Amino acid sequence: SYNIIALDKVAYQWSMVAGPDTDYLWILSRTPALDQATVDDLVSTAKTLGFKTDELIWVSQVRIE
Repeated sequence: SYNIIALDKVAYQWSMVAGPDTDYLWILSRTPALDQATVDDLVSTAKTLGFKTDELIWVSQVRIE
């Protein structure tokens, strides 16, 4: 199971999803990159909720055309 813990309710461009506990966290985006302010807000929210944000793995996204 998973839980949506944050969602872009205006344009549906990103979401933050967690597993059943604080061991799993995903920040998902419809684009290869999010603006830094959004990332900072999401990471701050995750940290407040008890996630180990210093252990996040950031994947470099490459757009294939």
